[in-house]
Amino acid sequence: MKFDTYVRRKLPALFLSAALVLGGCGSSNTDAFSANTESLSTQNEAVISQTFEVDQSIYMDSSAPIEDRVAALLAQMTLEEKVAQMVQAEQASITPEEVTAYGIGSVLSGGGSAPSTGNTPRDWQARVNDLVSASLESRLSIPLLYGIDAVHGNNNIYGATVFPHNIGLGAANDTELMEEIGTVVGEEVRAVGIPWTFAPTLGNPMNVTWGRTYECFSERPEDIAPLAFAYVEGLQGSLNKNDYMDQEHVIACAKHFIGEGYTTDGINQGNVDMTPEEFDELLANGVLDPYTSALNAGVLTVMASYNSVDGVKCHENKHLLTDVLKNELGFTGFVVSDYNAIEQTSGATYKDQVELCVNAGIDMFMEPNTWKECMETLLELVAEGRVTEERINDAVTRILRVKFTAGLFDTEPNNTTEQELFSSFGSDEHREVARRAVRESLVLLKNDPVGDETALSALSSSKNIAVVGQKAYDIGSQCGGWTITWQGKAGKITQGTTLIEGFDQAVDSDVALSHSLDASNCEGADAVIAVFGETPYAETDGDRTGSTLNICSSDCQSLDALRENLTVLPEDAPVIGIIIAGRPINISEYEDMFDAIIMAWLPGTEGDGVADVLFGDYDFTGTLKYTWMKDMNDIGSKDTADADKILYPYGYGLKK
Repeated sequence: MKFDTYVRRKLPALFLSAALVLGGCGSSNTDAFSANTESLSTQNEAVISQTFEVDQSIYMDSSAPIEDRVAALLAQMTLEEKVAQMVQAEQASITPEEVTAYGIGSVLSGGGSAPSTGNTPRDWQARVNDLVSASLESRLSIPLLYGIDAVHGNNNIYGATVFPHNIGLGAANDTELMEEIGTVVGEEVRAVGIPWTFAPTLGNPMNVTWGRTYECFSERPEDIAPLAFAYVEGLQGSLNKNDYMDQEHVIACAKHFIGEGYTTDGINQGNVDMTPEEFDELLANGVLDPYTSALNAGVLTVMASYNSVDGVKCHENKHLLTDVLKNELGFTGFVVSDYNAIEQTSGATYKDQVELCVNAGIDMFMEPNTWKECMETLLELVAEGRVTEERINDAVTRILRVKFTAGLFDTEPNNTTEQELFSSFGSDEHREVARRAVRESLVLLKNDPVGDETALSALSSSKNIAVVGQKAYDIGSQCGGWTITWQGKAGKITQGTTLIEGFDQAVDSDVALSHSLDASNCEGADAVIAVFGETPYAETDGDRTGSTLNICSSDCQSLDALRENLTVLPEDAPVIGIIIAGRPINISEYEDMFDAIIMAWLPGTEGDGVADVLFGDYDFTGTLKYTWMKDMNDIGSKDTADADKILYPYGYGLKK
């Protein structure tokens, strides 16, 4: 159904009166909203005929300056069409017909939200292009902006190249590599027709008990800032003002603005216990630097954070979103809310919450299942004078600016570039970049002598290697959360190379590899590799306390069995531990078992990168960007703790 037909037949009187008022005319809409609906009804055909004439001569002209195109389009938009640009629906809760009828501005796939037809790249491409094509059938043909949490590769989709999570990339600390990763991620996202990823995360966690620690590069802002710049440039390409993005790159999103790593006890979505003045001082002393760096790289979108500062949610904090981000830092892109986040703000009603957030500076509302209600609410707020049309115009201007910059008005769905990129989705070339990232992210924590050589040197001459632990052959555990599903899960969830498959490829043909969960394969072995750590999780499900930030119970059972079987090993047999986890964890109970310990973080799909360093000619280059306490109950005092309470200090990392 065409938009004008929908307006005449389906929209309630409030929507109709809003739709009949052109924006950008400089006059108040109050009279229009209070107009007699019967009068509107009798004048309906004539007014719609006049209002819905469209002049595309400027805004569809790719040679025109971006700001001219934005202004030309905005001047022809009804208030209804404007608020439609300000909402983002979940793909599972909207149809192509609704996209056309409402002129909806954006759609997302939340973690694990795949097309109903399946989770292959072709399924995704078809679903996305159906929705985008539907948006082009609306009155003004404003293209849909589709977003996805491609936070370590296009990780929702089966067969994608999945990179190490950011905590590993922070340990690698290689800006050239970060830019290359961004480029590959952009290509695999664009390959399925999606132009926007909600990445990178730029928080700096003060407490690793926080369940989002692995999404962050470092506990120190000075480490994050250069990586943020490089990653944004990799995703978006090098953009100067008024530049258009090419179709091989994607819109980046700096998140989550701001302070999420400073919440009390590391609680996800919790409160930063500082006064506004204290928090401003914190921002000035470095916490803003990663965002400033991302803005300098031209980042086009910013996502607000769930957390509060002094009890006020960031989503309703006008000082942070408007005064600091938009005015002081000069951000000209748009601010998007997080998933259903406005419902956490202090308003007594949904209308109050929307009012607080839009006036604070939220431009696009990620309201996955209540997008219609959000549109209605925005219209009502304008009608009641609680939100100005100027604020609406500012939000829509920012959204349109990003859409024009990303070239969405100048390309068709399923275009030639998209098809070329599709052919390299999950390719060997892309996986080689991820494999390099794994190599560079590994941190060698311990490498004690075994006989006359180090443990890792002794491993290289071993002929019968016993591998212990479920995570040695588990691609899902390697990838962690935000992989195929929101929380991730153990098992063969996607394509890739497990650690033990990488070992098998790397060792000489005369080396025997065996595997067990209970260390029963230690008899006759001359070396042991135990793989252990955390099970997959995301966000709040990953929150822990200092006492519960431990190796998972099933891995503890394997390690306990290994301890009992160590006596059957030759005296000079090296015992190597590899940790698969999203942060430093309590390992003191088992550390003495190992001659060497490697922190592999959450390496993603290319487990052969671990084997490259363990058995190949590559050395360890990663260093810790988080302080590792002996007892995680002491994490709150890490910056002032005595050295004897720290297991491995920030910046630590050995060579072979």
